Amino acid sequence: MRASRQQVFYAELGVADSVEGRLEMLMLHVGLAVHRLSRDDAGREMARQLSELFIDDMERSMREIGYDDSGLKRRLKKVVGAFYGRAEATAAALASERPEALAEVLVRNVYGGATVDPAFVASLAAHVRGFAKGLADASVSELATGDLPSSVPCPISADDPALSDIKP
Repeated sequence: MRASRQQVFYAELGVADSVEGRLEMLMLHVGLAVHRLSRDDAGREMARQLSELFIDDMERSMREIGYDDSGLKRRLKKVVGAFYGRAEATAAALASERPEALAEVLVRNVYGGATVDPAFVASLAAHVRGFAKGLADASVSELATGDLPSSVPCPISADDPALSDIKP
């Protein structure tokens, strides 16, 4: 959660500072962590537990908002489907040989398909790649302590021209 709450996403990179925008960033970061853990025999159970924790937290949050049981199950099913779909799409984009694949996924999901400054998308893509690399470089035992990379090796900023030629 800490990684998804960095103010730079909302203040400088055009991610909506709303319930939806924050949920997208949370799903992005948790999905990356689940994907990383799932790739390792020692991490599969932890990936399952992290997924369940995310889903339980979404259910708790929806109950706090005021959804009753009749609407809760439908909405929770939608969030869970979105979570797994986005995690799969992000992992596939990171593995793609097309450099613009990640930008396309971010525009579609995080930015909701809106027209957004390509520099924002490029900076967010650089963060995602750095975060995924930080996860990949960490052992399962390090990740088990909750010591996830909370930032990329280089600071992210909307002024960063990295990957700015990618068109969303």
